[in-house]
Amino acid sequence: MKIKLYFEKENLIRLAVAVVFAAVLFAVIRFPVWVLFGFGVLYFGIKSLKIELNEKLSWLWSAIMLGTGGIFTAYHIQYLLLDAELRAKISDNKMLLNVLCCLVVFLAVQVFTNNTGLTCLISHIVLLSLAGINYFVYLFRGNEFIFSDLKSIQTGLSVAGNYEFALDERAGYVILLSTLYIAFIRKLHVSFQKRIPMSIVCISLAVLCCAYIGKHTQGVVTETWEQKGSYRNGYILNFVLSIRDCFIAQPDGYSKEAVKELEDQYSKETDTVAGETEKKPTIIVVMSESYADLSVVGNFSTNIDLTPFYDSLEENTIKGHALSSVFGAKTPNSEWEFLTGNSMAFLPSGSVVYQQYITDTPTSLVSNLKNIGYTCVAMHPYYDTGWSRNIVYPNMGFDETHFIDDFDQTKILRDYITDQELYEKIVDRYESKKSNEDLFIMSISMQNHGGYTEKYDNFDEKARMLGINYPDVNQYLFRYWQLASGRFAPKKPDSTYLTIGKQSESEVERLLRGGKYRVVCVNDDPMDFDFDTERQQLVDIFQRTFPQTSAFERS
Repeated sequence: MKIKLYFEKENLIRLAVAVVFAAVLFAVIRFPVWVLFGFGVLYFGIKSLKIELNEKLSWLWSAIMLGTGGIFTAYHIQYLLLDAELRAKISDNKMLLNVLCCLVVFLAVQVFTNNTGLTCLISHIVLLSLAGINYFVYLFRGNEFIFSDLKSIQTGLSVAGNYEFALDERAGYVILLSTLYIAFIRKLHVSFQKRIPMSIVCISLAVLCCAYIGKHTQGVVTETWEQKGSYRNGYILNFVLSIRDCFIAQPDGYSKEAVKELEDQYSKETDTVAGETEKKPTIIVVMSESYADLSVVGNFSTNIDLTPFYDSLEENTIKGHALSSVFGAKTPNSEWEFLTGNSMAFLPSGSVVYQQYITDTPTSLVSNLKNIGYTCVAMHPYYDTGWSRNIVYPNMGFDETHFIDDFDQTKILRDYITDQELYEKIVDRYESKKSNEDLFIMSISMQNHGGYTEKYDNFDEKARMLGINYPDVNQYLFRYWQLASGRFAPKKPDSTYLTIGKQSESEVERLLRGGKYRVVCVNDDPMDFDFDTERQQLVDIFQRTFPQTSAFERS
């Protein structure tokens, strides 16, 4: 390899163009001035390079360029999408899989180009562009861009003009570094006189990489909540997993003939029932967040009866148990199963139908009721972007949607709008309906949402399990009792929480000294910090802030 520095007048023109580009970027983002200066120096230096590679070592140079290109691109993407705290959460094994995913793309492009420099340029731009799309998609809707979103890309482009495209400082650095990388890679010229052996090697390596990725991702699910895909799996790997999840195996016994047979069988029964009455009732569904009958799990005793009212219901009441496929997350899947009658059993583990499979109007209770003249209303006292409900509900055919901003937010339990306020909203909508309006209301509550370990000023745990003390169980049980008995706490406390390992010492001390909050909860959520050191620092802060020992403090 020979490296020479040479000067050409054209390089000054290229430098001027690059500096103008960087200056425009600087005006938009406002990163430090030294970055602008450093970029100009490095760009001019790279453009002044002349690199000659030994053709006899083409295999070696190609391997180095493809390998370093895959590594640089994978880490570059993570840097673009996540802050330092979230980037630190991904494991080394997951990052290796992301690098291999990028390498597969590099190898595939190499087969077609037979020019390693051009391969690195094309692959890097394609993968970084995909990450750039995700950057703005997350900015606009609060969750990441996955493969199934390509089905609705036309819709996305049609509304793109309604959003403001903004870049942060990290995005500016990524653009500048990528410009330098592309400028450098264009100086490297590696090709193969015999394309067939090169193609065989590249395809073989790509297959081996795919096999390794497939073997080590059998139990890995596609993450679709906020940025979990990027910091748990790595963005590129998560996108690849979303491609995998698009290929769903057909259930045993499924066929058009079998469906037609079922349709003929049940259409006769429904026709008979439909002919018995002409009056259409108002239908109100309440899907209660995290509500479950724990008595079916096992025998345990509580200090008070949790569900006396529910247990007393006998007349005009049909009771039973329903088995939910959802445990501890992914509420919309319960909604999907209820509204459509479809089962999550036939979808990949970890799937979220709302974010992966709904692109148009599916057949559901909503569509069926709309066909017979119902007005369909959806209510959820939380943010509209959660699980993409702001997109899915209109796609399903709901005529009205009501989210957190449509509620008064005057009745708060812990940090969530109470079921009482939700029920009042339902009652108001029912009482305001037109005399000839047939109404269907689908509501998803929020009050009982986890977790169950924090303490709140507006939450007094009166219900508890007898015997072994489980604080999280007690909080869950008490919320269960509050819901069943109609007791709600309307006042939101003046409280905040801080997380050890996230907040600085000065910030912790400021929160404690400020006197703004009646309650300050200390959380130890991060897994990648020195707990003993952080704990001692916290003790020191408390000793400085509250030097006198309280009555309940251990000596």
